[in-house]
Amino acid sequence: MLAKVLLLIGLVSAGLLLLIMTTYEPSAVGAIGILAVFFLGYVIILCALTLLLWTIIQLIKRLKARSKALSRIRSLTFRETYYYSSVIALAPIVLIGLRSVGGIGVYEVILVFLFEVLACVYVAKQAV
Repeated sequence: MLAKVLLLIGLVSAGLLLLIMTTYEPSAVGAIGILAVFFLGYVIILCALTLLLWTIIQLIKRLKARSKALSRIRSLTFRETYYYSSVIALAPIVLIGLRSVGGIGVYEVILVFLFEVLACVYVAKQAV
């Protein structure tokens, strides 16, 4: 059920983002419009990433029965997949935000990557 809701929310967000991008000019949209673009982009990435990771996890579950090496891997629930996706989906938005105020170098990418690693460790500790 939650997967269907996420799919619906992702499609609605994609439609709204498409509407904003085709209707308004970037200079005329204002701060609220820019915030809406970033938020809708985050929601689209979150929904797509959650469904993609969940599909990969389900494929690994099917392969797990056949392989002894994969049998040691703990399977994630859909909610845990959503938690990880909510953290990982923030990385492209942060990089786009960094690009809009300046350049993105190796240093900035490393810092965003470290932030993502720390956030995933935090989710792993809280989700258990």
